This record gives sequence, structure tokens and C-alpha cells, in this order.
Amino acid sequence: MEAALATSGSDALVGVAYLIGVVSLVLTLLLTLQVAWLQLAARRLERRQRRCLETWRPILYDAAMGEAPAVPPLAPDDEATFLLLWNQLQDGLRGRSSREGLNRLAATVGAHAAALRALARKAAASRMLALRTLRYLGEPADFDRVEPLLDAPEAPICLAAARALFHIDRAAATPELWTRLRTRVDWPMAQVAALLRDSDLGEAELAGLATAINGQVHRLTTAELRRILPLLAIFDEADVSPMVHRLLAPFQVPEVLSAALKEARGPALLPDVVRLCTHPAWPVRTQAATALGRLGRPEHRDLLLGMMADPQWWVRYRAAQALLSGRFGEAGELAALGDRLSDRFARDILCHVLAEGRA
Repeated sequence: MEAALATSGSDALVGVAYLIGVVSLVLTLLLTLQVAWLQLAARRLERRQRRCLETWRPILYDAAMGEAPAVPPLAPDDEATFLLLWNQLQDGLRGRSSREGLNRLAATVGAHAAALRALARKAAASRMLALRTLRYLGEPADFDRVEPLLDAPEAPICLAAARALFHIDRAAATPELWTRLRTRVDWPMAQVAALLRDSDLGEAELAGLATAINGQVHRLTTAELRRILPLLAIFDEADVSPMVHRLLAPFQVPEVLSAALKEARGPALLPDVVRLCTHPAWPVRTQAATALGRLGRPEHRDLLLGMMADPQWWVRYRAAQALLSGRFGEAGELAALGDRLSDRFARDILCHVLAEGRA
């Protein structure tokens, strides 16, 4: 009886092992077939994209040159490839007539409708491609379609939408962008500044944006101030000086003062810069020394010489660089002056910066 039970148990184990082996073999075959199918699909897609490029590239080139080539129908499966090629050509063009030729071709093949279909998809790549297309098409009716994407959770899509809106209607896009700048902490300000710089804003539009920001400065938190400061680089000196003057007020925290000093460009801000050269926080003194190298006058040479004896190395270094900026005398004259400095640290840092200049 025990032998029979043992034999039965052994047979059951063998059966389970056999079943596991069969299932493993079937899964392996299915996985192999799936990989083969994916490779085949990828090759088919690659061939289709290649044929699409071979068909449409010369047609797009002719359209950009102002010609009127024969245009075949655009297959639905080729829309993404066509839009990608069309945008690449738009990115490389600088003449208005060339862009108009490509836009006429886009209208002929229904690129606008294709872009709207891509915009409705959930895939980020499709939406980015659609926004690039709508940016170059510049249809006023698309403003209301694109504007909600300024609130999309993905920062790249938000910025692509902002770029499109600036091409569609710059005047309407400016207040919409400013509204989001305070709340979208995930937007890289360097990219926003580049967006505004590349959007061909006129003097009046830039001045309007500067006025909007200047009017809100006193309401912004320290974190918000630090975030928007990189944007000041895109404005003219006359527009930005009142804003920076406000940010250099004595009550501002050191982080804001240091960031604002980087944007000090006008002579009207020189009294603020001089005052901050003796600020208790060494990062502020460092940026003040650098700003003095841009704005200082010969009478500020003694101030820089005193800063070269600062306890902090970076303050001494930036002060020496500012001293040798060309605004305070020739390098040879300053080198001779350095030999008469009583402070060892001041002499050492001046020698260091002089050596850097000769290297």
C-alpha cells in the first residue's frame, strides 16, 4: 500500500514537471513569435517611413523654393512622418516666402487637420509634433485650442504650447504666459527666457511684459522672485532697471540680492551696487564686486582694493577681476599698485588674476 502511494505521488510529480515544461515551451515559443512580429513590424514601419521621405522630401524642397509641384494625397499612416519633415524644414528656413510655400503645401495635403488629430492623442510625442505644426501654421482659430495646454502637467508640452501661442497671437499670449509663470514652478526659466527671446517680440510687447512683471514684484514671494529673475536678461536696460532697483532694496533676502545683482546693467543702479559691496552676506558682496566691474567708475577703485582684502576668497577673486576689467586703469598700472598693498591676501589675489590674464 505504501509502495503504491509512493508510486502515485511520484507519478503526480512527474506529471506536474511535464506540464510545467510544456507551459514553459509554449511561453517561449509565444515570446519568440512576439519578438519576431515586433521586428517585422519595425522593419515595415522603417520601410514605409523611408518611402514617405523619398516621396515628400523633393516636393517639400520645391515648395520651399516657391514652385508648385504635383502633390499626391497624404496617406493617414504617413501623416506623422510628413509633419516631422515639414517642421524640420520650417526650423531651418529664414525667409518668409519659403515658409509661405510650405504652408500652402500643408493646406493642400490637409496638414492642419492632421495636426489637430495628433493634438487630440495622449502620446506626448504626438502632441509636441502637433504644437510645432500649429505654431508654424499660425491659424488664429487655434489659439483657443492650444491655450488649455499651458496648464498641462508636462512642462515640455506647456512650453511648446506657449511657443505656439506666441506665433499665433503674441499680444494675447503675453498675459496668459505671465499668469502661469507665478504658479508653474516646474517651468525652467532659462527655457522660458529663450522662448521669449526667439519669439520676435516687438519693443512695445517687451515693454508691456516688463511693466506687467514690474507691477507684480512687490507681491511676489522670495521663491517667485528668484524664479523670474533669469527672465530679466531679455529686456532692455531702461525697462529692467526700475525692477532691479526694487529687488536691490535693503530689506530683500541675500538670495534675491545676489540674483538681482547679476541683472544690474544700467548706471542708475550703481548706488545700489556700491551699497551692497559691504553687505554682511559674502555671496552678495561677490556679485556686487562683479557688477562693479560692469558699472563702476575710476573713483570706485579704492572700494575694489578694499574688497580684495575680504575674508572670503570669492569676494577677493571677483573684486580683482573687476579691478582688471579695464574701467579702473591699465593692467600694468594696477600691477604696480598691487605691489604697494599692505594686505597679503589682496596682493596674492591680484597676482593670481594677473597670471590668469597672461595665460
